[in-house]
Amino acid sequence: MSGDRSPGRTGRPRGFFRRDRLTGQIAIGLVGVLCVSALVYGVGTASARYRISDVGSWLSASAKGLVVHANGLAGKVDGKAAVIPRMRGHKIKIVQDGTTVLLVDETTGVVSRIDPSQLKVAQSKAVGGAGLQVLAGAGVAYTVDAVKGTVQQIDPLNLNPVGQGTTLSPPLSQAGIDAGGTLWVPAPQTGQLVPFQNGRQGRPVAAGRGGDRLGLTIAAGTPVVTNSTAATALIVRPEGTQKINLPPAVTGAAGGVKVPAVADGGTVPMLGAGGSLYLLDTGVGQVRSVSLRMPKHRYEPPNVLGPRVYLADRTAGHLLVFNIVSGGWETPIQATRPGGTIEVVVRDHMLWVNDPNGALAFALDAGGARKRIQKYDDKIPGGRRRPIPTQARPGDGRGGQNNTGGQGHGGGTPGGPRPPAPPPPKKDPTAPDPPTPSAIGENGRVQVSFTPVSQPQGVYPVTAYVLLDASDRPVAGAQPARIAPNAPQRTFTVGGLACDRTSHAYKVAAEYRGKDGKARLSPSGEVAATACQAPTATPALTVTPKNHGADLSWTKVTGYAVKYVVTRDGAASPEQTRTTADVGGLTNGTGKTYTFTVTARNGAGETTSAGKAADLDPANHARTYNGHNNGSTQTILHTGAGKSAPKAGEFPRGFTGSVKVICQVTDDQVVDENNTSLKSKVWSKIDYSGIKWVSDLYVTTPNSNAGKPSAPTVWGCT
Repeated sequence: MSGDRSPGRTGRPRGFFRRDRLTGQIAIGLVGVLCVSALVYGVGTASARYRISDVGSWLSASAKGLVVHANGLAGKVDGKAAVIPRMRGHKIKIVQDGTTVLLVDETTGVVSRIDPSQLKVAQSKAVGGAGLQVLAGAGVAYTVDAVKGTVQQIDPLNLNPVGQGTTLSPPLSQAGIDAGGTLWVPAPQTGQLVPFQNGRQGRPVAAGRGGDRLGLTIAAGTPVVTNSTAATALIVRPEGTQKINLPPAVTGAAGGVKVPAVADGGTVPMLGAGGSLYLLDTGVGQVRSVSLRMPKHRYEPPNVLGPRVYLADRTAGHLLVFNIVSGGWETPIQATRPGGTIEVVVRDHMLWVNDPNGALAFALDAGGARKRIQKYDDKIPGGRRRPIPTQARPGDGRGGQNNTGGQGHGGGTPGGPRPPAPPPPKKDPTAPDPPTPSAIGENGRVQVSFTPVSQPQGVYPVTAYVLLDASDRPVAGAQPARIAPNAPQRTFTVGGLACDRTSHAYKVAAEYRGKDGKARLSPSGEVAATACQAPTATPALTVTPKNHGADLSWTKVTGYAVKYVVTRDGAASPEQTRTTADVGGLTNGTGKTYTFTVTARNGAGETTSAGKAADLDPANHARTYNGHNNGSTQTILHTGAGKSAPKAGEFPRGFTGSVKVICQVTDDQVVDENNTSLKSKVWSKIDYSGIKWVSDLYVTTPNSNAGKPSAPTVWGCT
């Protein structure tokens, strides 16, 4: 033998309209597992089956111990079922997903299933206590114990647990199920949104810092997290996330900004402090700020359907209706008695308004048309054949009366609806009413739109409208935008603004002349916006691994003042405008991977791609070469790099066959005895009937005879 010869990884169109662990052993140790037979009023046999409308909603009538099903198009109840007697008078939440109808007794933690075909309670189980959430959607169901932090998938038919439960850091916020059947659970203590698919926990999405106030809305089937602490909203899509910066006033909302659990379309309404309303269009990543003059009442989260925002005012017992297009209030709905309970939910492209203790409910369509539903109508499947006795306080806003009146749009009071509670008084009662402005930012400017309001008699006439800043000073250089001659809205535009996180606040004042003849102003509340729109599209990232690094490229994102940030396993690079990046200095190795994302950002927000991995395991990037310089005798193969590594076989004399070269390292120098000019400290790791090492002199890598590593063609082993 001569020498050692050895080696050895959509937007839609623009516009705003468009517990401990429940474990799997829920039944063990629980009291009173209830199996209820056909508790149906007026049904002759338990086998009677009914067909109820496909476009409808189940509504609670808990004062009567009932749940009823209403057809929203007809405005009629077409089925009802009695709940378990011990539930009567309890707070009952109805969870509906197609034919899956679950009743959650939030007082006791008992969950019951209604069989819609027989109008009866088919199954009941005690599965929790205070803080229990039950969710159903896309054919799956879960329980989430917000107090203990447990998440458990359940069978929606028999209510039994499916698989093992998971415990997160409590307390948890309201969870939701997206269009694909993934459960999303906000965990404020860790600042994360945690997904569950088929009962198994997925990779959490960062939605803020630990301790931030997080709210979740499933908007058009997509999860949207509102962070009231950081004043951001995060839209989570399979291709990545989009973060929208919200006006700082969001952080001033006591208990956090109010958002609905579900939004029918892509617009998420947010009710902040002082009557500030924000409309997030998830399709284009844009926020519209609206200033509402509202009394200091108790409000439920807002809902949007079509061009209207609906606000449940529990103090007055009204459902307030704000028209986004006209910028004004419409006639409110008397939904319950003052201080009563108003349940509002959007389902089947309709908005349902219900007082569980009252006799009335309402169904509204996207055009604002309203149907009044008499929940105690007996002439329906499951209904009593005898009259319902008068209830002392039905909660419908008319004392002890049960008369529901006709089917007008006027709510529940004789002579039409009650007017909404008056807005906060003006300093000067004779001053004209200011308009209700809204603001939106784009391309380095902010547009403030408003609709002039009709003025009551006895006030001074409006002579002009003036744009003010937050300190009530006229904004210099504000230009009215060109609008159609007959357009009801007017617009101010403020340009030349930087696209940064700054929120620009404005008011619109009605100018008038007082009795002294001097010009005076009647200002609106504030609206605020950043001067640009957040990037909408998510960069499509491509990652190509290479020796000790990766080449990255991504699609250009259209937008104003957009810059890009590359993140590697959480470490961010400086901002850049290029759409490529050359990443070096990484370590190769067995099983070694690095995960990259790219974020497109400007002052209004950002979009971040899904993570893409760079696989830096040299074995997955090996190349094939032939043997050479093996003419005189056999070439020894080793178990490792270096002459002292144990022998692991040999190349036969004259070997020129193919060898898979995995990677290279530097170790003992080898000098070829037949040609002493050939010398090398490079050792190649090869796959030749198993993993072995050989001096690089004896395989035809590019720099074999030069005695140098053949990087980047042949990767380094580390």
